[in-house]
Amino acid sequence: MNRHILALCLVAATALPAFAQTPPAPDAGRDPRRQMTERVCRDVDARLAARLAYAEVKVNPTDAQRGAWTEFAAAARASATPMKQLCAAGAPLTPPAGDLAAQLATRERWMSAMLDTTRQMRAAVEKLQPALTDEQKTALAENMRTGGPGRDGHRGHRRG
Repeated sequence: MNRHILALCLVAATALPAFAQTPPAPDAGRDPRRQMTERVCRDVDARLAARLAYAEVKVNPTDAQRGAWTEFAAAARASATPMKQLCAAGAPLTPPAGDLAAQLATRERWMSAMLDTTRQMRAAVEKLQPALTDEQKTALAENMRTGGPGRDGHRGHRRG
């Protein structure tokens, strides 16, 4: 199993699906960039909790694996902190058009948060994997991916 893909998928579970979506049409008086940020940030904890609960049922850790799973789930929740901090700060996904330096700085902040999250998730997965059977590793990878109907499950790209 490619653990880098799994780690990216776990990060994507909290933030990347919104990046792949078309921005909403602006409401009267509403900034579309703000709406996109709100979509990325909305219910981060709930989405991650749901994904972890689903994966736990599919992995079905034994009593002997329960401690390793509990540590993994806690680390997975903690790994979302960099993204949640950006959300709490109200950091926009895209700054106003016309300021390339500001656009690049915004992209850098979001990508840095995603990289920090990815590193933390990779460490959590690497710590969990030795406790799992090959079948459980496969179940974890298959059930923590970001894909859904029309997605390839690796990077959230639509199949074409």
